[in-house]
Amino acid sequence: MLILLSFTLCAQVDFKARTDARQVVTGQYFTVTYTLQNADGTNFKPPNFGGLSVAGGPRRSQQMSNINGKVTTQVSFEYTLVADKAGTFKIPGATLIVQGQTVTSNELSIQVVKGKDPGVAAGSQSFILEATIDHDTGYVGQQMTLKYTLYTNQSVRRVNFGSLPSFEGFFAQEIKGYRSPTEQVVLDGVQYSKRVIGVFSLFPQQKGITEIPPVDVVLGVSAGGQRSNSIFFTTRLKEHRARSNGLTLTVQDLPADAPISFSGAIGDFYMGTSIDKNTITQDDALTLTLQIKGDGDGRFIEPPTQPYSDLFDIYEPNLLGDQSQVVDDKVQVIKTYEYLMIPKRTGTLRFQPELAYYDTDSSRYEVIKSKQFAVRVVQGSGRESADLSLLDRELPTPQPLGSLSKIGQSFAWSWGHIGINGALLTLLGGMFMVKRKKDIAEAEDPDAKRRRLALEQAKRTLDDAKQALDQGDIKEYYIRIRRALQKYLSDKASLPSDQLSKDHISSLLKERNLDQHLEAVSSVMQKGEQAIYASIAPGQERGDYDTILGVIQDIEMSS
Repeated sequence: MLILLSFTLCAQVDFKARTDARQVVTGQYFTVTYTLQNADGTNFKPPNFGGLSVAGGPRRSQQMSNINGKVTTQVSFEYTLVADKAGTFKIPGATLIVQGQTVTSNELSIQVVKGKDPGVAAGSQSFILEATIDHDTGYVGQQMTLKYTLYTNQSVRRVNFGSLPSFEGFFAQEIKGYRSPTEQVVLDGVQYSKRVIGVFSLFPQQKGITEIPPVDVVLGVSAGGQRSNSIFFTTRLKEHRARSNGLTLTVQDLPADAPISFSGAIGDFYMGTSIDKNTITQDDALTLTLQIKGDGDGRFIEPPTQPYSDLFDIYEPNLLGDQSQVVDDKVQVIKTYEYLMIPKRTGTLRFQPELAYYDTDSSRYEVIKSKQFAVRVVQGSGRESADLSLLDRELPTPQPLGSLSKIGQSFAWSWGHIGINGALLTLLGGMFMVKRKKDIAEAEDPDAKRRRLALEQAKRTLDDAKQALDQGDIKEYYIRIRRALQKYLSDKASLPSDQLSKDHISSLLKERNLDQHLEAVSSVMQKGEQAIYASIAPGQERGDYDTILGVIQDIEMSS
């Protein structure tokens, strides 16, 4: 019953009127279309068009599509209208019957203006290419949408960009597959068809003033009805060229009063959060999953610092997902982070994860806070843990921006809808698996769990070091190797990393009969310290990586 109800709620009836013109010249034709989606309608009645004459219609069409499991039905009624005199005309809504109920469309307003004399109009421009951008002043990391719009009163069959600017100072991504309806407009008394022919997302990479030069397009226009000698009788196309205007953009610094949880998100953003459990021991770890979604440059976004370090020791956030998708005419980035947090005290700890971003519309910092989480912390084994607050919070290298298919607006048959229905069918089995997983986690020895977490953290940092080496950054390579080893050994010695001395390391290795590694460990620690303050000459870098990995594995085997 719940599944059937979900389909009923998702079947949204949508009956709308639209036109390809808001302003027309007297004597010019335009269309008005009435469209019904996701419903069966009967007894369609058009409105009284008043002073507008019906030149054609109604033309009825019907479509059904199934894209990625999302089924959409559509019935349309199209009229061709013309006005013989100037003025503003109100078109009332049309009506039809859906499941016994009368449904009315929206109203339309059309402005009819007197055009130029035919001789004057004939001398007007046939092609106008306009470059526009939604923000001419912005910030590093903000998304700006550049559009090229063509105005023409000719039959254009083909559009090719000659060469695009290099977009120097920007990371640029073309919005492929963007479709905009053709619209009738009036410019200086002449009727034109208006259509967007190119869309680009620009992300400034540096501040300053940047020029976007004009671009040229080659237009294929029907050549007066002449046909080629081909057996297919295709219409000949005559080439014309059009040049756009140039643009000047200013990129500036953000205000200095950024909140603590601001980490580079600029634009319009949303946040989602969840935790893996509501009750833990003081020796246990809590996992917070935080997802950021918005239209800024994902390469500038780092995991936001959370303002409740007085309640938890927080590990370096782990990047779980980094992807992007195209929504209408913008690129939307989705980044998912995992925070590993260990409570500092017992009792009920209440906290609200947050994300600060700079809203380019309001020109100020905004802070999003999730719902309040309440976690019950009970007494653990009492063993002292390492000081995790000293850990550096460093974002792994994000993946480059990509493109996904445009997401739909209807929830019916969407992946979210299918997921909800699947969750309803597997609810009992899921509850059993969650309970079993919780029992296994609670039965794990606290010392074993702490060792496992420390080893996982060390391996992640070593992987980052290897990536730095592959990129030729020897300095960063040694800094990360030293960090991995130091944090791992500090956990083993139950000491904060800044109190871990050479004597402590020597004692730790001797206790496990691994003092043969002392010289190698000291050498790598010294190189790491030297890398912070000076340059490191190329040498046996990869051998040092293998040495430290072997030391950590030997310590684990001796534990």
